[in-house]
Amino acid sequence: MSAFLRQFLAEVLKLRRSPALRTLWLLPLLFLLVEFLVFERPLLGLQTVNPEAKMLLDTLHPKLVVALWGGFLHPLVLALLPALVFRPEHRFKTWRHLHAMPLARRGFFLAKALLVLLLVAAMLAALGLLLFAERKLLGWANPLLDQPYPGLLMARLLGWLWLGSVPLLALYLWVSDRINSLAVPVVFGLVGLIMTIAISGEETPQAWRRDLIPWVLPYAATEPFIHQGAAQQEAHLAGRTFQKEANVLRLPSGKKVKTRQNIPDEVLFPPPAPTPAWLLAAFSAIAGLLVLALGWADAGRNRN
Repeated sequence: MSAFLRQFLAEVLKLRRSPALRTLWLLPLLFLLVEFLVFERPLLGLQTVNPEAKMLLDTLHPKLVVALWGGFLHPLVLALLPALVFRPEHRFKTWRHLHAMPLARRGFFLAKALLVLLLVAAMLAALGLLLFAERKLLGWANPLLDQPYPGLLMARLLGWLWLGSVPLLALYLWVSDRINSLAVPVVFGLVGLIMTIAISGEETPQAWRRDLIPWVLPYAATEPFIHQGAAQQEAHLAGRTFQKEANVLRLPSGKKVKTRQNIPDEVLFPPPAPTPAWLLAAFSAIAGLLVLALGWADAGRNRN
């Protein structure tokens, strides 16, 4: 057995009593509970399934995963998991003991990085399976809800959500290795959430200037799967209240005046082309590997 494999298995064993493992299943269950009580429970009373209801059933889960999970819970998960994985060494000050062992110092960082990437992938896979199981149970309770599940769409969406998160995870791993505090990554996560809310729906001359910001990238990579309308990108759920309304002029007094025009705004001023999928994927992979390499190189330092 190689030294790195032993380091990785040791990190897996540490999860047995780690809050990271509880976070791994608590947050998907919390999301599922909120999603069922608010959105799915009213569907149990359906008497007929018209085309509008069928479209709702087909698109409900992808939209909720992007808007609720990707827009609110996922940014916090990305900040918390790396900090929780590094917490035992920081809390009990075991770095000197670990570095005295005949193992590469940078191997500990690499093992933790691989573990965090796998944990996020496992969490997203669990989220998809829970939603699939929920829909099957709802179909058993009300046969009208037993509709074909968009499994392929959900798998692609969750895969892009994971890939778009790699640069941010790499940054949080580096920060968590450097700083002995849970508060700092959480603050980074909250700042990233506010940034996503503020600029996710902003029109820019080149869409990549907005979409390639690491905190916005996971949302930008998944939003095209639920994209509708002529806008370049739909705003974050919490930021839609502050979006400009089409053909509406707001006076200094706050009063709204409906304007009339022959040509709609989206036709008169067409938005720029969205960021290509290949650019999002290439940036996620290259930036993630680059930041991981920097964190890996920094992990070889002498610790006090």
